[in-house]
Amino acid sequence: MDVPERRVIGALLLLLGVSFLAVGVYTGQLDEVVKMLEKAFGTVV
Repeated sequence: MDVPERRVIGALLLLLGVSFLAVGVYTGQLDEVVKMLEKAFGTVV
């Protein structure tokens, strides 16, 4: 893959992540996501 293709794919993935974050905030499910992240990264640290 060329560099421009990688940039487009990276931008699309970033946009998808931000969109899911916005939906999580809107529906009130962000607390559950934060708990899962704390559980996942709590075992590493």
